[in-house]
Amino acid sequence: MPLYRVLGEFAARRVGAVVSSCDARRHQRGLAAHREAGGDGWWGKEPRWFGGDTPPRQHNRVTPLVDGAHYFPTLCAAIAGAQRYVYIAGWCLTPHMPLRRGSEQALLESQIIAALSAAAQRVPVRVLLWSGARALFQPDRLAVLDVVGEMLRAGSGDIQTRLDDTAVASHCHHQKAVAIDGRVAFVGGMDLTVLAGDRWDTPDHPLRDGPNWHDVQVQIEGEAVADVEANFRQRWAAVTGSTALPHAKPTPEPGWTTPVQVVRTIHPNTYAFAPKGIRGIEHAYREVIRSAKRLIYLENQYLWSHALLDDLITLIQRPPTPEFRIVLVLPLRAADGKWDNDQHVETLRAADRAGRVVEVYSLYTSGPAFGRKAFYYRPIYVHAKVALVDDEWSLVGSANMNLRGFETDSELDAFIHDREFARTLRLRLWAEHLAATEDAVAAEEPAAVVDRLWKGQADENQRRMAEARGPLHGAVMRYRVGHIHGAWLLETFQALTLEH
Repeated sequence: MPLYRVLGEFAARRVGAVVSSCDARRHQRGLAAHREAGGDGWWGKEPRWFGGDTPPRQHNRVTPLVDGAHYFPTLCAAIAGAQRYVYIAGWCLTPHMPLRRGSEQALLESQIIAALSAAAQRVPVRVLLWSGARALFQPDRLAVLDVVGEMLRAGSGDIQTRLDDTAVASHCHHQKAVAIDGRVAFVGGMDLTVLAGDRWDTPDHPLRDGPNWHDVQVQIEGEAVADVEANFRQRWAAVTGSTALPHAKPTPEPGWTTPVQVVRTIHPNTYAFAPKGIRGIEHAYREVIRSAKRLIYLENQYLWSHALLDDLITLIQRPPTPEFRIVLVLPLRAADGKWDNDQHVETLRAADRAGRVVEVYSLYTSGPAFGRKAFYYRPIYVHAKVALVDDEWSLVGSANMNLRGFETDSELDAFIHDREFARTLRLRLWAEHLAATEDAVAAEEPAAVVDRLWKGQADENQRRMAEARGPLHGAVMRYRVGHIHGAWLLETFQALTLEH
């Protein structure tokens, strides 16, 4: 075994033990704060809700938007319909990225700067972006300043773009949220950029020039829209010193009864409005996973959190029911993160000695190849940040399952308690990955689908890839640990530096 790997594993075990101990104490303090904040309210006796930030709201409608082909046109229409204001909090933005595709007219008219400029002729548009990295990471400071310059040059109307430079060194502001008119908000993992790859992709993920991109956003209507907007207003005031932003109170319809809590990660001493920081996303993840009885389904870019890993191992070693399953979907080669993902996947698989509880997958696409092999196979980049538990609780947002997502970066997730929504999103995602209909996935219990369809398709796709003579059936492949061919030097550098 290479020396760097031996040293890395030793350090990971020692650091992991310390971090887990600190996390346990911090989590207990969070539970105490929850009990104090909840009081006798409708949500106070439910420990999965977070008591240290905005409370859960009862009256909402939430719609899942899977992959860019569903989210971006929906966002474009919402911006076009704005009557009072548009607020965007983002990690990065590409001004000329088209939100709709399919024709020359759509490519030109739906560019982000064009859509925002059209809205800004009648309403104020405010954009808040991370100021960029000083070194090592993208986008860097110069690239973000170019974005601001292009927004000024190509934009028109009442558009203001500001940069938030309050993030801790080597960390970032990672939220991907939009609030419009007090009427609708969008929360999830989708950045409005083509940096590192065009985020506009379809559920079929046809092989294309550049990486395929899988991601999830939710559309929120109702009371929780005000909390997404409040997050923007707080950050905008912290950066600009101005509180002069228009505001409209949401007006839920009688049939909107989905409880939603907007949960955040804010690092301590970043903003005056949260001097001690906020760790609502970590609380939600840990409490909802600990309560699982039948199914934990996770899609994420990273699996680094030691505390979350400990919770999963406890469930693997003592499954609450014989039908209990854990399914994780990770990118085959996470940007700046494969080494840690590999270590933790191996740990989970080792804990599952019988091989019955946990399954870890990556997603692939395929297409005709030039040369001796008839078909070419390439990983789909999994950028989604989704947790579904027992077809009841859901988390969709910007936070990865790592220290950055749970503690140091600014993040925003929607924490949703609704059986119909959770099941709808699971069926949609599983149908996409398995190339099946939602009815076919719904016809069996989750454990049966995992044992038969997920495992069966992964085995079949492995055979097809080995023969290289046909397309894959669906996108499911078992997650492979170890260096990817042609990437040894990059992965070694990341393992020794950026991942720790």
